[in-house]
Amino acid sequence: MACAIAAPLASAQSVIVVDTARVLRDSLGGQDLYSKVETIGQSMQAELAPAQTALQSERQTLDTQVAGMTREQVEANPELVAQLQSYSRRLQTHMASTERRSRELQQTETNALNIFAARMQEATETVRAARGADIVLAGVDVYLASQTVNVTDEVIAQLNQTSPTIPVTRVVIDENAEQAAQ
Repeated sequence: MACAIAAPLASAQSVIVVDTARVLRDSLGGQDLYSKVETIGQSMQAELAPAQTALQSERQTLDTQVAGMTREQVEANPELVAQLQSYSRRLQTHMASTERRSRELQQTETNALNIFAARMQEATETVRAARGADIVLAGVDVYLASQTVNVTDEVIAQLNQTSPTIPVTRVVIDENAEQAAQ
């Protein structure tokens, strides 16, 4: 479909093509963005690790205590039941924290990609204007095109010059506000 539309347009107007995925992958800004998002993700994992380790240790201890006991024997021990219930609550809290961190990382990445997209659009517009092109097509939508219309390298060079880094700000979801919304 894109070829059927692009062919008549190309003969009437100047068309250029940008491989946006390659711009994201190969530009300094794109590499910077993913490096920062990865670092934030590792930081989040490090924050969750102590609680996860403590829960695993507690689970092993509880498993040892209930080993060989029937359900009735466990239920007959109020102290053990209280420990199991307490563990269950802490596990649920940890799972909720893990899920929240996952959403935070996803939103952090989305926000950074939006900034990158705006910067890529500016770089593409600079190249489009310099080339005197009327139309810019995303490379993923083009089946076949001459290398002379592919300006991906020029867009990467422009983006590297104007935006070698992309601001990536960690999103923090307020646990209290999230609970109030539910």
